[in-house]
Amino acid sequence: MMSRLSSIRWGRSGERSWASIVRQLRRPPVLVLVFMLLIAIFGPLFAPYDPLEPQPMNTLAAPSWAHWFGTDDYGFDIFSRVIYAARIDFSLALLGVLIGGGIGSLLGAFAAYRGGFIDWVLLRFVEIVQSFPVLLFALALFAAIGGGSRNMVLAIAIVNIPMYLRIIRSTLLPLRTAEFIDAARCAGLSGPGIVIKHFIPNAKGQIFSLFVLTCAYAIQIIAGLSFIGLGVEPPHPEWGSMINSGAGYIMLGVWWPSIFPGLAIVLSVYAVNGLSREQMTGQLRGSI
Repeated sequence: MMSRLSSIRWGRSGERSWASIVRQLRRPPVLVLVFMLLIAIFGPLFAPYDPLEPQPMNTLAAPSWAHWFGTDDYGFDIFSRVIYAARIDFSLALLGVLIGGGIGSLLGAFAAYRGGFIDWVLLRFVEIVQSFPVLLFALALFAAIGGGSRNMVLAIAIVNIPMYLRIIRSTLLPLRTAEFIDAARCAGLSGPGIVIKHFIPNAKGQIFSLFVLTCAYAIQIIAGLSFIGLGVEPPHPEWGSMINSGAGYIMLGVWWPSIFPGLAIVLSVYAVNGLSREQMTGQLRGSI
């Protein structure tokens, strides 16, 4: 009888979880984000042209059936380059945020657990780094380590470490004196073990919300740095560099080389920010 009741309960909870997933997928930011991710993953398979193969005899062609988004000043098909750039931008953003978020979360959890002088030093580091605007700090890093895709990932990671460190530390600080942490110490669990087994799992919701939010910042940083020529090396497609190469033609009425990659950035940031906002709203409702 008990097993039957538990199976019924499990079935109802499963139905509720699936219904919740369906409701989430119906929301506009989530739909847009799924669409952009599908383009980044599968879009290059359906791109009509090679993004690195110019057509010198067909430069600045207006949007048409042959070239849906037109061509740029080198004769590149803009539609194909926007699709390929989605994979590049999302990959760089995700990789940089994963590295920076992972390191920052571990440092924040360790600072919350340890306290004392180490906590003080890490907080001073956070205050110094966050006293600079994010893009300005990224520019300073690029001046020190040089441009390129690899260094862009490194710069995004370093920029994100202080934010994760400060927020995760504040979230986990009350656990320092919790009874189950004292019990774990008495059981012989080491400091790193306590941080990984008890502190980090208690901040999963905050880490995910930060991850989504900082991915939006990372996309903007990549586009901004590439716009000024410090990001992805040409002729590889990237939304910011595409906007820069077409900006000089807008006054001549040639709007398509800049507008379409700009719309891709706007849609991506809108979708990621919308998902982050809904995630944070859900956490606030759950805590009330």
